Amino acid sequence: MNDELEREFQNTTRLLLGTALKGLDDYSGWIGRRVPLPRETKSAISGKEAWVGPPFIYLGKEFNPRNAILLEEMDQANKSPFKPEDLADASVRDVMKKLVSPVRYHVGNMRYQAHENVWKCSGAGGGRNLYYCDDVYLDVKNVAYSNYTIWSHNAFGCHGVMHSGFVIHAYNSSKIARCFEVDGCSDSSGLLFCHNCENVHDSMFCFNSKNLRNAIGNVQVAPGKYKEIKSRLLGEISAELEKTKSLKWDIFNIGCAGGKR
Repeated sequence: MNDELEREFQNTTRLLLGTALKGLDDYSGWIGRRVPLPRETKSAISGKEAWVGPPFIYLGKEFNPRNAILLEEMDQANKSPFKPEDLADASVRDVMKKLVSPVRYHVGNMRYQAHENVWKCSGAGGGRNLYYCDDVYLDVKNVAYSNYTIWSHNAFGCHGVMHSGFVIHAYNSSKIARCFEVDGCSDSSGLLFCHNCENVHDSMFCFNSKNLRNAIGNVQVAPGKYKEIKSRLLGEISAELEKTKSLKWDIFNIGCAGGKR
C-alpha cells in the first residue's frame, strides 16, 4: 500500500462521514468484514508469495494452498512429468489419483490489462492503487478490501459494485456515489444504510424505494431537518469508528437495532 491510497481513504471517509479516518489497515477488520478476500500462500513451484481467491470464488471449495502457483509460472506447470506408458491400462480412478491430482494447481496473483501499484490481490488489473482485493478489474482506482468491483474508484470494503465512486461497504450495486452501507442500490447518491433503492438521493434507512430525496425510512423530510439528523448520525458513527476501529451496525444487521438478535 502507498501514501496515495491512504490519502484517498482519508478523503473518502471525510466525504462520507465528515471525519477523515487515518490508517487504512487499522480498520481492516471492519472494512473487510463482509467481503470474500484473497488468501496468502506460497507458490508450489518457486516458493514466492502468492495470493489466491477465497473459497467463495470456487463454489465454497477450499483449495490446498500447497497447490498454488503464480500466473507467470503456468508454462512450467503445464509440462507434464508423465509418459504415455503411464496411462497404459489405467482406469479413470487411477488417472485421477496418480496423474491429475498430484499436478493440479490454481493460479494466484492474476493480472489483467495495464496496472500500477497492486498489492495482495488474487485477481486485479486495469487500474492503479489496488490493495487486498479479488476480481477487481477494468478502469478501477483506489480500491481496497473489495471483491468483484469494476469500473469504480475510491471503493473500500465493497462486493459486487460497478460504475461507482466514493463508496464504503456497498454491495450488489451500480451507478452509485457517496454511499455508505448500501445493498442492491442503483442510480443513487448520498445514501446511508439503504437497501434496494433506485434513483434515491441524500437519504438514509430507506428500502425498496424509488425516486426519493431527503428521506428517512422512506419518508421525505425537509432538507434542513434531514441535514440535522444526518449530522448527528455521522457524529456518532465517526466517534465509534475512531474509538473502536469498527462499527456495530451495517446494512445487513441494522434491522436488528433496538431488538433481540
